[in-house]
Amino acid sequence: MEAGLLSALVFVSSVGVFRYVRVAATDFLLVFSITLAIYGFVRAALSQSPRTARRWSVVFWLGMALGVLSKGLVGLIFPLLIVGLYLLVNSKWQIVNDEWPIASGERRIANGGGRRLFASPLGILLFLALVLPWHLLAALKNPGFFQFYIVDNQLLRFFNRRGFIEDDVPVSTLAFLGLTLVWFFPWSLLLPASLRCGFPRLSLTSSLRERLRLVVGLWAVVVLGFFSLSSSKLEHYVLPAVPPLSLWVGALWSEVLEGRDLLSAGKWRFLGLGWWLGISALGCGLAGVGLFWFSHLLTPQMLLAGLAELNVYYRILQGEGTGFPFASVLPFVGLLKVLGVALAVGLPAALVVYRFRLPALSFAAFLATAGVIYFVIAAVDVLVEPHHSTVYVARALAKQAAVLDAIVHAGSLEYSAGLPFYTDKKIYVWNGTRGSLDFGSNFKDGGNVFLNDTRFAHLWNSPRRVFLVVPYQESENRHLKLPMEKLFLLGEFGSRRLYVNQRMIRGTPISKP
Repeated sequence: MEAGLLSALVFVSSVGVFRYVRVAATDFLLVFSITLAIYGFVRAALSQSPRTARRWSVVFWLGMALGVLSKGLVGLIFPLLIVGLYLLVNSKWQIVNDEWPIASGERRIANGGGRRLFASPLGILLFLALVLPWHLLAALKNPGFFQFYIVDNQLLRFFNRRGFIEDDVPVSTLAFLGLTLVWFFPWSLLLPASLRCGFPRLSLTSSLRERLRLVVGLWAVVVLGFFSLSSSKLEHYVLPAVPPLSLWVGALWSEVLEGRDLLSAGKWRFLGLGWWLGISALGCGLAGVGLFWFSHLLTPQMLLAGLAELNVYYRILQGEGTGFPFASVLPFVGLLKVLGVALAVGLPAALVVYRFRLPALSFAAFLATAGVIYFVIAAVDVLVEPHHSTVYVARALAKQAAVLDAIVHAGSLEYSAGLPFYTDKKIYVWNGTRGSLDFGSNFKDGGNVFLNDTRFAHLWNSPRRVFLVVPYQESENRHLKLPMEKLFLLGEFGSRRLYVNQRMIRGTPISKP
């Protein structure tokens, strides 16, 4: 079976892909863009004519342009580092005469590397045509844009030295590497066995295709190494490394299905697939049994700590000392038991059928295990959706708020970004000028939206009816700053409380403690 198809199956069945592909963010645009750039480089290197190579080098620059537009400088840095390191390590190219010598007995390719790739006039022009207009217009229209977007948001963010305060809590390097295994699960169990697919043993007689495998290995190392060195990283920054890791594992399974698992015996058998299937089956079997029998012992604090390792929102809650935000741990315990069964059955089954020389069924067992994990993730999303979504408080506002009423959100709007969308109304932000909103608050029209304590108190005490949305992660004592006689609770909607400054039929006055 083609390694590409197997790699695609590995990619789409990875935990991180299913978890984040439905999130309204640009991370997967970055993943696509980097993949497109690397694909353009590889096709240029494999081209048999200079004209074809030049065409594919344009794709290389197109991928970088889309990467910059989707996520900033990393869209440019990652492809250049990956390809540059490959050319440096390969050391069999000459930028002076534009040749890429190949091992003896093979044709010489003067089209895939060096100046024609990096200095492709058409590619560079396309890159500049796509990248410059938006950046230049944004800088001309918004004074301080370069300092905020380039210096602060990208360069200083790498060192966690941003001048603009933000709520996000980064993960440690050790946690980041651990989360790489989580988001690439269950295939991450086989990474030691597939390492040779990303870093093949090369010699002077190695073909160009064999040496280009090193690009895939460097791809993963560059992404993971770059963010490991950064002091500011979040859990989903792993995603650009998932495609190359998928190619590693897909190539490994392709060799196995074709009967070419060369490391299944001999002194290097501990690097073979069978060895790591055994380790995976033992480890996941024990972990699965443990989850099934002991997950009911989890306390709300333990579960919050686990969620905090996986999601920045819960790290914020944990850092502020707030408690477990859900009514009960029992729904989570039930899903952990399902996950335990999948681990205790799926991976041992993969080992058994592999030992019976049925590698296709072993691969299918991995896919089936991933399918059960998909169900667990989807069920968790359904479980936490009422807590996270703003649609419920927005529906309440749609029923209660009139055209002239004001709606105020307490704190940063980052985790309530759906509120303006669902209400289709202007949202005032009270003491929420953090991160990107800090820069936006300095715009000419920002003064009408962003409120400090003084301006908020003036609005709240005015004859105008004002609704206040207070997220769970904001200080529970924030409402104590308001006059108690003008504070009425309309209800709790997931992680948000809705208050109003005038008595209403459904309003409940807040008594002083």
